[in-house]
Amino acid sequence: MKAVTIWRAGKCFPAPSRARLRRMTAAAAELAGLHDVPGGVCVSFLSPAGIERVNEDFLGHHGPTDVISFDYRAEDDPGFDDETDASGVSDDADPSIELIVCPSVAYEQAVKRGLPYAEEVALYVAHGLLHAAGYDDLNPKAKRVMRRAEKRVMAGLRNAGLIPPMEHKDVEE
Repeated sequence: MKAVTIWRAGKCFPAPSRARLRRMTAAAAELAGLHDVPGGVCVSFLSPAGIERVNEDFLGHHGPTDVISFDYRAEDDPGFDDETDASGVSDDADPSIELIVCPSVAYEQAVKRGLPYAEEVALYVAHGLLHAAGYDDLNPKAKRVMRRAEKRVMAGLRNAGLIPPMEHKDVEE
């Protein structure tokens, strides 16, 4: 699966290996049940101010959040153009699934929960992809099902060694 990552999380959160992020994202998508996604997945890692703007502009919610998921597969234009490869997906195709993740929120939550920061970021990617795969967490039963799926995806990423090391630096932004 094609995966694109964009890291604009600020000076406190240096970008990990882009290749490792792409491998983690592609594997998480597969583990979430997202096979054959035209155009693949794009994950943008933004600062709190960046994700706050997306959250307000697109969802009408105020403040930063952990992850936002957009699924464009239901739209009329599946992201194909005239030049496709053997799989039927163009290298130039627009991503079909877009995630916006905030490493700053992940770091704060990781500290509160006593978890590694990289694991929390990976969890947000898994969570967003599971939403695109049809999972929901709006009622208690659906939330339990989604949490089990998150644990399964995270175990798969851990077992394959696909969660890239990430760091946080104490610098002024």
